[in-house]
Amino acid sequence: MKKLIGLSIVLMGMAFSQGVVTQLDKGSINYSDQTISAIGIGFIPSNVINAGQARRMALRIAKQDALRQLIEIVNGVTLTSETTMSGAMVDDVINTKVRGFIRGARQVSDPKYLSDTSVEVEYSVPMSGISDIMLPPVTVAVAQPGVGQPATGVATTPTTGGITGIIIDARGLKARPAMAPRILDQNGNAIYGPGKYSREYAVTNGVAGYSKTLEAAQNDKRVKGNPLVVKGVSTAGKNRTDVVVSNADVSKIDSANRSYNVLKDCRVLILLD
Repeated sequence: MKKLIGLSIVLMGMAFSQGVVTQLDKGSINYSDQTISAIGIGFIPSNVINAGQARRMALRIAKQDALRQLIEIVNGVTLTSETTMSGAMVDDVINTKVRGFIRGARQVSDPKYLSDTSVEVEYSVPMSGISDIMLPPVTVAVAQPGVGQPATGVATTPTTGGITGIIIDARGLKARPAMAPRILDQNGNAIYGPGKYSREYAVTNGVAGYSKTLEAAQNDKRVKGNPLVVKGVSTAGKNRTDVVVSNADVSKIDSANRSYNVLKDCRVLILLD
């Protein structure tokens, strides 16, 4: 029994290590699961009347603390190769919308009642809500019937051997995760970025997925089946979130996209160290 428990712990640790997570003191940014979480602490006020009121007030304070932490964590999220959320939130309209979205955060698991009588709670928001606020209202132009993709813009179902997604191997390049990364050719042109994908897909699923191992990436539902794997050659942008691929691989990606809409449908996954 002890061996089985030990094996389970090891397997859970391996699974967690394959995800791309920025772990913080009071929360985390999970670029693989597309979630942002924060932990709040609530202490019992001195003027409580009974135990029931003490618990309710401590939970309320803990939630308020978690929401404050969420705002701080969201501010630190990397949006693009040149911008973080803190830079984007100087816009009053965006700031108001993001804060309003965070107020709707959901509680993760049950509260923890600590030995010092304080209460710890965790709240989480999906990145999709922030993407809906931040991504520009652009659409992908639909090709004419018979040219690469159907007029409806719906992705064709890959046949046997069809490409189901693109995996960009950026390991060894010191690349970093972002909510809206781009894929560039060696001339600096964006082959994947705003205007190249469906906004609906990007909001729902994220612009790109992230993983730390090729095995985990190949089994990710975003690209699972028969993904095309290409090697990144460098990064671009001050935040090192855009990945450059060789011009030779650009033609392979373009061909896969014309046949199976892998870019339009955001079926892109980036491997990081």
